[in-house]
Amino acid sequence: MKHNLTLVVLTPEQIACARDANGSRKRITHALVCGPHGQMFGTERQCLKYFTLWDPDHRIEVAPGKFQALFADLFNEAVKTTAYAISDYRTTPDLATRLMEAAGTAPAAAPSLRRFLGRILSRK
Repeated sequence: MKHNLTLVVLTPEQIACARDANGSRKRITHALVCGPHGQMFGTERQCLKYFTLWDPDHRIEVAPGKFQALFADLFNEAVKTTAYAISDYRTTPDLATRLMEAAGTAPAAAPSLRRFLGRILSRK
């Protein structure tokens, strides 16, 4: 099921809640809500960078002459709004990684360093 990618201009009350949840020293004016996958809070510039790139209408060149949207399978459309009810004001950690996993485009996990060193040290 697809959801909207929503860029939200926060109200002063929402900004206060977001700063309480994410740290009072953070500069927060906007939120980028990615449906059930999570959200991020920051300045307009910070959020707009991801909003533009993750927009289902935005295409990147993956091979010569072949263009593709990053998360076309996750989002119907990209929407900007000034009125949005937010229930959880915490920024989702590693939001980009979560979106890549949900879209099935996450890179293969690299072997852990401990396991790698264990194999090297066990050789005699």
